[in-house]
Amino acid sequence: MTGGSVSNRLYKNKAFLYLIASQTVSAIGNWLDILAVITLVAVKWNTSPIAVSGVMLVFVGPMVLLGPFSGVLSDRFERRLIMLISDLFCLVLVLGVAFSTQLWHVYVLIFLKSSFVALFIPAKNGKLKEIVGDDQIQAAMGISGMIDNGAKIIGPVLSGMFVATAGIQLAFYIDALSFALSALFLLGVPKHHRKNMVEKNEQQKKRNIISNFLVELKEGFSFLKTIPVMLVSLIITTLLLLVLQIADTQFMVLLRGIFKDPVTIAGYSMAASGGGMFIASAIYTKKHISSTLGCMFFGALGLGISLAALALMSQLSPIVLSIAYPMLFFLAGFSFGSAIIPLNIIAQKSTPVDKTGRVFGMINSMTTLGTLIGMVSGGILSELFGVVTTFIVSGTSLIAVSILTIIIKSPIERRFGMSPKVSIQYKEKRKREILKAAETVFCQKGFEPTTMKDVVEVSGMSRGGVYQYFSSTEEMLKSILNERDEQFEKKIHNLIQSNQTVWETIESILDEYNKDSFNKISAVTYEYFVTGWRSEGMERIPYLLTRFNRSRENYIKMLQIGVDTGEFYPKQPLSTIATFMINVTDGILLEENLAGKKETDTEGQITALKLYLKTALQIETNFLEIGAFPY
Repeated sequence: MTGGSVSNRLYKNKAFLYLIASQTVSAIGNWLDILAVITLVAVKWNTSPIAVSGVMLVFVGPMVLLGPFSGVLSDRFERRLIMLISDLFCLVLVLGVAFSTQLWHVYVLIFLKSSFVALFIPAKNGKLKEIVGDDQIQAAMGISGMIDNGAKIIGPVLSGMFVATAGIQLAFYIDALSFALSALFLLGVPKHHRKNMVEKNEQQKKRNIISNFLVELKEGFSFLKTIPVMLVSLIITTLLLLVLQIADTQFMVLLRGIFKDPVTIAGYSMAASGGGMFIASAIYTKKHISSTLGCMFFGALGLGISLAALALMSQLSPIVLSIAYPMLFFLAGFSFGSAIIPLNIIAQKSTPVDKTGRVFGMINSMTTLGTLIGMVSGGILSELFGVVTTFIVSGTSLIAVSILTIIIKSPIERRFGMSPKVSIQYKEKRKREILKAAETVFCQKGFEPTTMKDVVEVSGMSRGGVYQYFSSTEEMLKSILNERDEQFEKKIHNLIQSNQTVWETIESILDEYNKDSFNKISAVTYEYFVTGWRSEGMERIPYLLTRFNRSRENYIKMLQIGVDTGEFYPKQPLSTIATFMINVTDGILLEENLAGKKETDTEGQITALKLYLKTALQIETNFLEIGAFPY
């Protein structure tokens, strides 16, 4: 499937459009918020480097504290509701920041706002996978990444313009408005009902809530351990973010020591960084990622060169730096996207929809922990040794991370592969769960009335999760029937291998019709094939014939064994006898479903079929009496 057709299908998905519309306005508002807060604290209040680091700490700290727990909440509760609650609380808290007069007010309000953002992120990631198919997830993630990074271009430019012309408060008001619009767009995103989670949730209520969280967090980390390449990439990413944030939190401190108007150059630089990430997102949306660690190597190297150059060039004239700094920030943004975006894409591709909250909660927690440590370290280094030295330390350390990445790349990828894959066992388990749900609905409603939506609701999975395995209810039914046919073949083989006679094998098969109540999936099968005479169902006829011939061949092979050993001396062709057996047993099953076992006289009908077979096969009298071959 071409990238263009995938994108076209995405843009026809209304739920996806509403979700990315919500993300767009919220992301732009967030960048207005960040630059406005940094300007307020670093420029207007002229606080120390550690105080500036403190602002960034309260922006990201809740990710560490709440990241895993928010992931569990995302998997347990309706994700759209979580996002709506987050947007509404963020709206109120941003307005509170606009009227703050002391640093601690800003710290408290931003910490609370970031706590709700920490709830929003895993819910959004999980919702994204709910509403798009697996074949579309890379394109969807790429579009989502371009929105985030496009916001980094628009947000800082708008913020710099608003702060310079109308004051800091206007940026906060617009940010509050963005959260209101985001909530409105979320109303267009459908809910997701997880019916199969009801029983589990009822059981969980009886357990201690802390134990529930710990168990589910462990599940998220356990899943990461099953994909070593992704786990190693996550560790490298965490280290990269730690080293990066040593300098990143101090960029406004660096700029205020060089420029008379640091807000404007900060806006341009952040916009340039967003532009670099935007281009990286556009590339990785369509590009096949052959090596995540390879992308991370180039990303870390580019970041290291950019930050070291920012420090080494700081003695040049402000006029030169007003051009050079945005260019370096563009390189840094592109490099950062090259390192981070591929990890996000493969994490989305490899993580089942029911684990996205927990897995991304763990990812966000680890990466944010690295970010937190880096921010603290940056403030201390800048206070002790100066901001230029801090940038040099961060840049050279990033180059060291890139060297480490390239060293471990080959042995890791040779042993575990180039990219993570969900285990075959897990895929088979999910496939069986979907087919079980489909069989339940088929037996309740019949084949024709059943829709994919019915199966999705009963399975408790997302629409995209179900479509990842099956594209239609017809494909599901064929999978069910093929599995039943394989089980029947295996049953015949086992019976023959059990050292009993072929006739005893036949009797064992026919006696099952007396023992077992009618399986309703058989009625669904009749419905499926009977409606095949209609013009729109004519393509079912070849499949019917293929399945019928497969069953008949199995019977013929079994009967032939009896002929070869001298057990049978058939009076009719084996194909005729086998066809008759299938038609009679199918007829008995159908009548039993309509009239019941008693009215159909299933036992008597099966006895009559046995009498026919004894006559048609001319079973040797001695063989029947002795129960062994005549020789």
